[in-house]
Amino acid sequence: MLNIWTEKSGFNFGTIQERSIVNLALPISYYDPTVTFTLISGSIPPGLRIVNSSIQGTPYEVARATIFTFCIRATDNGEKADRTFKITVEGADAPEILNDEGTLPVGTNNSFFILDSSVVDFQIDAIDYDTATGQTLKYFISSGDGTLPPGLAMSRSGRITGLIKPLQSTSLTSGDGSFATDLYDSIGYDFGVRPDNGYDSFVYDTVTFDYNLPVVTPKKLNRNYEFIVSVSDGDTVTKKRFKIYVVGDDFLRADNTLMSVGTGVFTADGTFIRKPIWITPEDLGIHRANNYLTILLDTYEVPVIGQVVYSLDASNPDSTPSILPPGLQFDLSTSELFGVVPYQPAITKTYKFTITATRFGLDNETASTKRTFVIKTLGEVESVMNWVTPASLGSIDANYISTLKIQAISTIEDATILYTVLSGSLPPGLTLQLNGEIIGKVNQYSDNTTLGMTTFSDGVYTNQTFDGGTTSIDRSYSFVITAQDQYGYSGISRTFTLGINTPNDRLYSNIVARTFMNQDKRDIFNNFVNDSNIFTSSSIYRPNDINFGIQRDLKMTIYGGIETKTAAEYISAIGLNHKRKRFTFGDIKSAKAKIPGTNTVVYEVIYVEMFDPLEKGKLHLNSTVTRSKDPKKVLVDSSNAIWANNTETALMNVAEPYLPRPDYRITIDQNNLNVSDPNISKYYPSSISLWREQLKTVGLTERNYLPLWMRSVQDVTKQELGFVLAVPICFCNPGTSADILLNIKYSEFDFKNLDYTVDRYIIDSVTGESSDKYLVFKDDKVTIS
Repeated sequence: MLNIWTEKSGFNFGTIQERSIVNLALPISYYDPTVTFTLISGSIPPGLRIVNSSIQGTPYEVARATIFTFCIRATDNGEKADRTFKITVEGADAPEILNDEGTLPVGTNNSFFILDSSVVDFQIDAIDYDTATGQTLKYFISSGDGTLPPGLAMSRSGRITGLIKPLQSTSLTSGDGSFATDLYDSIGYDFGVRPDNGYDSFVYDTVTFDYNLPVVTPKKLNRNYEFIVSVSDGDTVTKKRFKIYVVGDDFLRADNTLMSVGTGVFTADGTFIRKPIWITPEDLGIHRANNYLTILLDTYEVPVIGQVVYSLDASNPDSTPSILPPGLQFDLSTSELFGVVPYQPAITKTYKFTITATRFGLDNETASTKRTFVIKTLGEVESVMNWVTPASLGSIDANYISTLKIQAISTIEDATILYTVLSGSLPPGLTLQLNGEIIGKVNQYSDNTTLGMTTFSDGVYTNQTFDGGTTSIDRSYSFVITAQDQYGYSGISRTFTLGINTPNDRLYSNIVARTFMNQDKRDIFNNFVNDSNIFTSSSIYRPNDINFGIQRDLKMTIYGGIETKTAAEYISAIGLNHKRKRFTFGDIKSAKAKIPGTNTVVYEVIYVEMFDPLEKGKLHLNSTVTRSKDPKKVLVDSSNAIWANNTETALMNVAEPYLPRPDYRITIDQNNLNVSDPNISKYYPSSISLWREQLKTVGLTERNYLPLWMRSVQDVTKQELGFVLAVPICFCNPGTSADILLNIKYSEFDFKNLDYTVDRYIIDSVTGESSDKYLVFKDDKVTIS
């Protein structure tokens, strides 16, 4: 063995700082150019490398103090020697908020005040070099750290937006502000201001009182909203205190006797007139030429702050001509764009024009806002649509969730196609969505609320569903679907047929569980699943289908496809081995759902693997666990003395109120608790495997009711997953789950902050009822969870 190392394994090079030049000599007894040093396991800090007999470079940023452990192999003429080393990299940076502390310049022209009923769009900026390591900055206002003006909100990215609600007006009963004249104060504080404009005109006054101008009582009270913004990179938090000064519209008037010019808050260009706020988007869309057109260009109407007039500019801000499409006119008073766009060839033309909205106040004071609009006109093109889906939709099994979809294509670029049923009807239980998805499941049998495939007439209450006058029961449905683009340029129809298979001669139910968390934990989870930066809408499979899309109820499949029986039979089955239980969250994984017998992926699912604390892998306890007997025996009266005596007669011989307290209890044995066993020795573990075994005793099982992704062969394992104890988070379009998994990773959301406690089942149907029912676990002392 090569004898070159001077330190034992585990040697620590010490602590180095990120972004600093490092040259660490390896602990060796000699250096020979023929000796090579190679990293064989672990990792040295990123940015460092082995050069000859030293570790050199500049370590990259670290999110927090990090210990890197690695093994280096020295090789010389075939002899080898390995050593394990450690290097600690420090230098985690706290976020730095760039905005100056104090009043924020949220007003017009970056003024340090904002009028009430005004729109705010302001960014709090921060920098943190640790974001290079994958950390993200999150902005928030902690509880007790103040509040934003009413109507404003701050996003997680630090952007303050919203419309400030109007300030409260002072009433006549509030007096002049020195003190309230009504019985109780209607204003939160006294707002009177002592006049300070008196002056001495001589060495000594020659008049009884100084000359002064009385202070005008304000109609609205200005407010300073103070709050502390916290910025976190996941490890450290930086705080900074800010203010937003909200001013009433009566403050910036010529008769204001309260304003001081030396504060630096108000400038000469300040005005009480608010700029108009455009609410019509800049892109007015595509419109067909040779057609009448009416478009309203609208602004937000703020009450009692002046009339708004509109004008068409001669040029756009980029110096291009501001031109309306030919045939259109602009009404300056109503801001309507109207007229007939004349015929144009088979091309699309783009027009850009700028409208100025001006609000007028008293004495010709004005405030204006410009907006540049873009509108496209579509010429006489041939809008051709074709069906992609064949007329025969094949067949679908009754009582199984549908994944069918109708699809057509259009020659119009970026056309959105809408689908509607023109005539006929889909099988009972199925519904056509506007995007062409056929959702739901076919009802094989009717119940009190829904029709089934087999329906007989009993007067006016139900319908007959026989095939065209024959005596056969419907097993094939025909219906006409129309596809039309969103512009209404063209539409096509097709008659589709769908066959129904009935592989089962009985009904089956699905049993799931879900957690009922407190409101705080529900808010945490809802913020997570509603984050469009994580769950991008284009990646979600069937977002409007309750069986797919984003799952917001944290449901967990317990048993898929158990024969439908009465509720009492299920209650009887869960009398053993069932008790309130808490599960733990595992890793986030993905799986593919494929059409049975093919390799065609229908959708992908992202789920959280769940674990039962009483199970380890596929191992679980027996249905009963017997405790060793207590060495102290309990004597039981087996002489039948209780039943031999006439208890009623014995009690009649004792005068009230001295009736003896009974020293026995007569009850009925349960299947898990016996009267004859006062010292419990037999216990019933509560675990997921035992839950499923007890449910299995209710009736027959149909495996095809398991979710499709559990019955699909996965690419990596080359075998079906089978039943998986898991909570689906979302269903994705094929090929998109990897991106969402990456988004979840970088969001740093931790499911362990949630609680998953189950105390009941939810079953989708029982005999005579097709709606969800709760099956609540009982709580006894002989079941352990």
